Amino acid sequence: MGRKQNALVVVAIDFGTTYSGYAYSFRDEYKKDHTKIYSNENWQSGDGLITAKAPTAILFDEDGTLDSFGYDAERTYSELLEGGDAEGYSYFSRFKMKLFQDESALQHPISRRKNKISRDLILEDVTGKGMKALKVFSESIRFLKEHFLKSCKVANFKLNEGDIHWVLTVPAIWKDNAKQFMREAAKEAGINEDLLTLAYEPEAAAIYCKEATVQRKEGTEGCSLQSFEQGHQFLVLDCGGGTIDVTTYEVQNDSVLKELSEPSGGPWGGTYVDLEYECFLKDLFGKDVWETYIKECPEDILEIKRKFEAKKRGTKESQKTKTTIPYPASLFRTYCDIRKSDSIQEDLKKSVHSKTVTVSNEKLRYEPKIIKQFFEKSIESIISHVRDLLATSKRQRRHIDSILMVGGFSDSPILVERVKREFSNLVIISPQDAVLAVLKGAVMFGHNPELISERICPRTYGITVNMPYDDRRHPAKLKCLIEGRVMCSDIFRTIAKKGDPLTVGKTTYTMLCSPTRSTDTEATVEVYQSENVNPIYTIDKGVSRLGILTVPIPDVERGKSRRIKVEMHFGYTELQVTASEEDTNRKAEATFECLM
Repeated sequence: MGRKQNALVVVAIDFGTTYSGYAYSFRDEYKKDHTKIYSNENWQSGDGLITAKAPTAILFDEDGTLDSFGYDAERTYSELLEGGDAEGYSYFSRFKMKLFQDESALQHPISRRKNKISRDLILEDVTGKGMKALKVFSESIRFLKEHFLKSCKVANFKLNEGDIHWVLTVPAIWKDNAKQFMREAAKEAGINEDLLTLAYEPEAAAIYCKEATVQRKEGTEGCSLQSFEQGHQFLVLDCGGGTIDVTTYEVQNDSVLKELSEPSGGPWGGTYVDLEYECFLKDLFGKDVWETYIKECPEDILEIKRKFEAKKRGTKESQKTKTTIPYPASLFRTYCDIRKSDSIQEDLKKSVHSKTVTVSNEKLRYEPKIIKQFFEKSIESIISHVRDLLATSKRQRRHIDSILMVGGFSDSPILVERVKREFSNLVIISPQDAVLAVLKGAVMFGHNPELISERICPRTYGITVNMPYDDRRHPAKLKCLIEGRVMCSDIFRTIAKKGDPLTVGKTTYTMLCSPTRSTDTEATVEVYQSENVNPIYTIDKGVSRLGILTVPIPDVERGKSRRIKVEMHFGYTELQVTASEEDTNRKAEATFECLM
């Protein structure tokens, strides 16, 4: 850990899809009480709403300079729109999911190129204007960093740059290039790489809930003491705004956690519910009305989204009463103008929604089944995924006896009720501050990363090599001639296999290889990853290049007898790859780049 171990304070930044925030604790206080963690829980919306985190929204001015972040960005942009002064400004919100798209259903080559995670990835603001994603992410991180530093000055804490160990949370299901992107964004934000650690969100939540003594069990009154004893196996269901992360763990004899299954999940978080709601409004008012309204009244769209966010948190599966949501008068005016209608109320009575939605005094009243319908696809995806994971665990003779629910979306009563009903044989645990569990656990991880002892290798890693061509086994398109020998190129030589257990911070895989040609003065080592357990070729489906290392090998007299040692070291959250030439005093080291 080096300099990180000497830091006086650990500051964790939870950069979320919907909300973001930070928490911190001092090294001396942590040694006495692991749970003594501070956070800024006073983010104010301006209309009386106070939350533990700020909305992940950022506004840039005409010069591309940061104007504001969080509630200030929402409020300022809304005021600019109302005054007709928003021209030239760029407003972004909920943009973190852009880093998940590269892993999902981007099958078309053009779509893959456009959305490929790189330093040149472009994000579009609400009006379609482009800006480099790296700038949007880094300025967001910079704001949270500076907010913490300013609060320290107010409290008369005197901290130098080297006194702070920064921890940045990332979804465990992200691929390495997305994690590397966040590391690059943190560096751009002015965080020293030697003082930066990435923490997996579900792991952080598991650490916090294991360390915290008082927990609330769903379905019981009051608080109960629940210690995670040796041998306890549990599933972490991290329900965020964008992604759902699911992982299983076991408590070891030294109270550290062993990962039982590789992280999995999908884009089924709270924003999935928001999309269903917006699709319904588009259908209710008409596609032309809704799209016109978005263009002409974007400030009111922000209000509509915020009102629904409040309603989401109160929706229950057992709900029998109607849900009333107020809407801006501008929405009803836009409808009447385009439809040339005197009353949406009369039009609604003739529509397919007549029995499920009514309108009165600029408010819509929804039957319970309609509100629940917005959650259905998200919850079904979550339940199905957890059910499959538990079935797999049972086949492997594991004994998962509890589900730990964390993340902002896990505050949703309808989700909690459904999880309790579907998995009634398990204990459902939710920490008192579920929305801050990841953040506080990330602080604990920063103090002691050895709280995680073992992980499951999430993908197969290897390098590309050549081998003698065999026309019975190898495809003709990979046939090549190298120094008079017929060879097959693009062979995937596995170094670490998907599913292998990894001792965190200690597991290192080593492989020896030779230069391609005897006259090569440098050896190029291409590192690949695959979703498949046993990939054969680096051009196979599901295989992607992770990075390239170039090692100088100037002594051509030794020809192909020169041996290149490739080492893969699995650190606490990142894969480190080095390459060196053996049998000489020259040792070249290289760290792979994910951003190609």
